[in-house]
Amino acid sequence: MSQLTSQRIAQLVIEALERTAFVLAEPVDAGRAAELPAVTCFSRIFYTGPDEGQLFLAASEGFVRELVSSLLGMEPEDVDLATQGEDAIKELANIVGGSTILELGGVDCQYSLKLPELVKTSEMPEPGDCGAACFVESEGELLKVIWRPSDSSRSAAA
Repeated sequence: MSQLTSQRIAQLVIEALERTAFVLAEPVDAGRAAELPAVTCFSRIFYTGPDEGQLFLAASEGFVRELVSSLLGMEPEDVDLATQGEDAIKELANIVGGSTILELGGVDCQYSLKLPELVKTSEMPEPGDCGAACFVESEGELLKVIWRPSDSSRSAAA
């Protein structure tokens, strides 16, 4: 079983964005993340198996617009955040969740994912209250990913 670090989560997220949406992103530290537009769209996905946990995603409006634009081949200003944006952030949670459970479970992965869901900002854990967290930037927009295993003693330092 693998342990996740902030750096590894960032790498999984960046690979998923490049592979599925052709979105180029790079990891940033918390200081740089604070300078980027605020996150306004939130999703979560639970995983079960040998361990349980959750993966949270929080994205700025511009990040969601870019994601939808890349996925659907449309102009960012034509994106309907209330439908397409919400669907995209849930789908990204599903994709990153899949990468996460493969990382945790290895070749004999015995994990499964629940359905991704939208959450309110009040349901988001703080990066210090979790197993690991990362920030990635794309086109000056922010995506924050937080991994919260049920047993946080299994996690590596964030």
